Amino acid sequence: MSEWRLQTQNGMMGVCYSHLPKTMPEAEQAARKGDPMAICNAGWCYFNGVKVQRDQKKALDLWRRAAEKSGNAGASYNLGYCYSFGIVVKQDDQIASDWFAKYHRGRNTERLEYNVNRSSTD
Repeated sequence: MSEWRLQTQNGMMGVCYSHLPKTMPEAEQAARKGDPMAICNAGWCYFNGVKVQRDQKKALDLWRRAAEKSGNAGASYNLGYCYSFGIVVKQDDQIASDWFAKYHRGRNTERLEYNVNRSSTD
């Protein structure tokens, strides 16, 4: 599991992951190297237009790459959401359901890895 800490900025509190890039060029470089979390986060930035021109099609391409390459749970969830509501793709409940199932399998794997790593350090 990655290391994280709570951080406040402009009166807002959030989780800060130490391994995540802080700028879009850093995120794109990490995504080019194949880091699934960076690929997923770059997709989120493109989907919402954060620090880049909004490009939801590119976001879907990035999420698909992260989900298919490594089973990234966040990317799988985002794809399920888009298929659920017909965002950029044709609305399809079956495909949405498949992506949400992959999300749940990915989250269970992440939880198991976290518990194994946590118990080995206790």
